Amino acid sequence: MTSPYRKKAALAVACAITVATLAAASTAANAQSTVTLYGELDAGLAYANNVGGHAQYQLATGLIDGSFWGLQGSEDLGGGMKALFRLERGFSVANGEERNDHPYYVGLESESFGTVTLGHQYDSIHDYFAPFTLTGSAGGTAFAHPFDNDNANNTYLAANAIKYTSPTLAGFTFGGMYAFSNGAGRFADNRAYSLGANYAAGSFNAGVAWLHANNRGATGAGAYDPLALPGSSGDIVDTFVQKQDTIGVGANYAFGDVTLGAAWSRAIQTGIVDADSGAGLPSIAFSNYELNAVWQVTPTVSLTGMYVYTKASSAHWNEGGVQAIYQLSKRTDVYAETLYQRATAGAPAAINAFDPSSGRNQLVVATGIRHRF
Repeated sequence: MTSPYRKKAALAVACAITVATLAAASTAANAQSTVTLYGELDAGLAYANNVGGHAQYQLATGLIDGSFWGLQGSEDLGGGMKALFRLERGFSVANGEERNDHPYYVGLESESFGTVTLGHQYDSIHDYFAPFTLTGSAGGTAFAHPFDNDNANNTYLAANAIKYTSPTLAGFTFGGMYAFSNGAGRFADNRAYSLGANYAAGSFNAGVAWLHANNRGATGAGAYDPLALPGSSGDIVDTFVQKQDTIGVGANYAFGDVTLGAAWSRAIQTGIVDADSGAGLPSIAFSNYELNAVWQVTPTVSLTGMYVYTKASSAHWNEGGVQAIYQLSKRTDVYAETLYQRATAGAPAAINAFDPSSGRNQLVVATGIRHRF
């Protein structure tokens, strides 16, 4: 007869082997696939001297980055191929309002041939041009060009989009996006496509991008929602746009702790109709000229600044801004920024993230805290 002590010893050994086997299987699975939860919260206090003719004090959210949470992951398929996904959702820290201004997609990535993704995605302006503007890099939301006319602050993302990104070849990368209208018998209504390229060599970096959209906002399930533009009375209105073209070129160069950048973009909208009233509006074209600088003063302190001149069909805007960021830790920082914008007579001043002024000038002073997880 087997001793009860031997039975207990054999059971203990079997349990140990089982646990070790499960742990090894779990480690192997984790090596092949990963899922990460991440996000950011950005909130602060802001003063604007002129919002509809009145000074405004507010608890602001997203003055640098819009607050969001996200999940992203990948699975190793072997042979240099991966399946990947990304799911993000934006929200306001101030009031909890949800914001549909982040991507969600699924796709395949190949080390040799590049990446293809499908879903709600950024266009080539975001990928290849925006990083050379201050709004698309260190400065963030409030540093966008007037009305974010070139989408350098990614005010809108493309729905129904398929996107390709190349691997890096001798410092050169390129990509493109096509966003379907999803309309039966209306293939070209509310569709969009974009192309872009980037070149990096040492301290030098440059990029170019182009975005085209047909009959924007004309269908509810298409690539884009209606476009917000200045109306005939100077306020901001939602519009249907028959033809939209945006092109941007930018470059920067790093001199030690200082990076100097320049960017130019042109955004053209023709065949514009007020989405609410149906009234026709004049075509409008914006040209933006930006100079910017980022100085990493110490490992924990950075200073940024920019000047932008924007020329539209019958108006122009001058805008300048500075920002200081102090890192309390790797994940938490505090910041302060101020921006000033002056428009020609008859055109509204409107710093991004704030409603238009009642006149030619608008000043914003803000401070906030940002935490990443």
